[in-house]
Amino acid sequence: MMNDHSAAIENDETKNTNDSFDWNYYIFYRIPVIINDKIISNDGMSTVPGREIGRVFAEYKDNLVVIDGENKKDREYLIPKRKIDRYDKNQIFLNISDDSLKDFEF
Repeated sequence: MMNDHSAAIENDETKNTNDSFDWNYYIFYRIPVIINDKIISNDGMSTVPGREIGRVFAEYKDNLVVIDGENKKDREYLIPKRKIDRYDKNQIFLNISDDSLKDFEF
């Protein structure tokens, strides 16, 4: 019998946030959080790779606690789950810009 944890590991498809998933998996494995994944490059033909802002450390109410730097905490963010664009077993992609990221620092 497959539990939620093993289902998350075996499923390679990217999901949107309408699907339910096991937050403990993302916290336990300190899954990276990415922003700016869909920015179009200057040539207008390709997308720029996203930028990692930190890793998921906890879930607090309807927010993710994301910390940049495990040993020396450079930045900490409290990001509403509604800002998640999509996710897979290896990354969480946010729908926020660099400029608005500072609004979520604590």
